[in-house]
Amino acid sequence: MKILFLINSLKNKSGSERVAVELANRVAGIGAHQVAIVNRESTLSTCAYSVSNHVNVIVLDGNFFDFYKKLKQHLKNNNYDKIIIHNMGKLTLLCSLLPLNQRKKIVSLEHISFVSRPKAVQLMSKLCYPRIHQVVALTANDGKQFRQIHNNVEVIPNFSPFEIFADSKPLTKNIVTIGRLTDQKNYIHLLKAWELIATKLPEWTLNIYGEGEQKELLKAYIEEYSLLNVHLRGLTSDVKEVYLNSDFFVMSSKYEGLPMVLIEAQSFGLPIISYDCPFGPSDVIEDRYNGILVEDQKINILASSILELAQSSDLLMKYSENSKINAKKYQADQILQLWHDSVLEG
Repeated sequence: MKILFLINSLKNKSGSERVAVELANRVAGIGAHQVAIVNRESTLSTCAYSVSNHVNVIVLDGNFFDFYKKLKQHLKNNNYDKIIIHNMGKLTLLCSLLPLNQRKKIVSLEHISFVSRPKAVQLMSKLCYPRIHQVVALTANDGKQFRQIHNNVEVIPNFSPFEIFADSKPLTKNIVTIGRLTDQKNYIHLLKAWELIATKLPEWTLNIYGEGEQKELLKAYIEEYSLLNVHLRGLTSDVKEVYLNSDFFVMSSKYEGLPMVLIEAQSFGLPIISYDCPFGPSDVIEDRYNGILVEDQKINILASSILELAQSSDLLMKYSENSKINAKKYQADQILQLWHDSVLEG
């Protein structure tokens, strides 16, 4: 098959871009598929993640109108069997305007929950999504939302790029979170929670990995309140080493799709504490089995949950082992089989 992936950009180390590259690399490695990724900014040499030699990276630059015109011409010149959009809310709406012979090949992979989108985008989606062929949701809850506006919806979670780490790890007293420093990730709540408990965990460290527009805001908060043992670590080139040197993962997001970092963290046996936000965390975390689901946006409960887990070696060990068990659901081979059966050949 000749398969095209569409994404806005490949230049940042974000979860959606990591998924796009990992999925394209894996699909290109099975069968005799010809795979390309179209984006608006990055050439092969400027992609944040390593792209396989079997995947062609194409740049169609300019504003959204320029991109649409160039994409329309590109699709006219290339007879793709499937067009898979990595959608953060608006790219699929734009592509729903393509000619019918191109629209009928479109599969929209939804990276953020439907209910978290602006009301205008939700309304536009209800009008435009019936024009495309298929929707792939990452979580069961989001699948229910999209089935209200489309009659061909599959639920296929992200897969971990890592095999399950079977060995035991020594206690490092490091807590980790990884993600773009944006309003969505809501790290200000994590800092406020840490402020409540930091003096009770003098030997523990909170490490925040990522870059983004809220970096100075977070840095200023840390300095203003003299927060102890919390560090903005920036980007990492070795996320595996970060997981291996951490004891559990914390997520304070306002909304998600199915966060790649949670799936990766479980592959290394990390328990997860997360707000029960729409919708991804509840698919990965079974409360009090492999982590803790915190009532959404409740800082005090987030703080007490972090304190509880850090102070209990028994809970850390129990949740860690159960995280590895749950991680089996997100191994690449079985997820790729779902893609093959339900999308590529479906």
